[in-house]
Amino acid sequence: ISQIKSGFILIDQQAAHDRILYEGFLQQLENRQGASQQSLFPQTLSLAAADFELVKELLPDIQALGFQIREFGKNTLIVEGIPADIGANISEVEMLERLIEGFKNNFTLLKLDKRDNLARTLARNAAIKTGATLSQEEMNNLIDQLFGCQMPNVSLSGKPVIITFTLEELIQKFEK
Repeated sequence: ISQIKSGFILIDQQAAHDRILYEGFLQQLENRQGASQQSLFPQTLSLAAADFELVKELLPDIQALGFQIREFGKNTLIVEGIPADIGANISEVEMLERLIEGFKNNFTLLKLDKRDNLARTLARNAAIKTGATLSQEEMNNLIDQLFGCQMPNVSLSGKPVIITFTLEELIQKFEK
């Protein structure tokens, strides 16, 4: 909740963070300049042959998002780094597995183009989850970043991110 001159706004923090990350990842894909956080201990990931081929096909875009990945034998990858925008609450391998699964699901259901699909999937997996407690500073940063987005009012699923309550609406609700 944030106060504005004419009342207050209510912001869905997960939808807001999804939007922020999505637009940032799209820009990284466009510029081919995703910042990466090097792993202290690189991890290996063995994939099914079809998933391995999919990753090979998507590798330039996955690397543009900030993943540092290389082939390591038959259907195996080494994950040496992940996008810097992703929190440390998930392992590198798990994040890549979620990215692959989400990409396949979105491709089947939503028929998105490759880059939009990657950005959307990674944003959804990396965003703050509903109910996560944020400090006041984190909330303020989230709001500032949200209003820096091209489409701050709409979530990735097309629902509102921000709901505004005017003073007049509040007065009517309390019948004063």
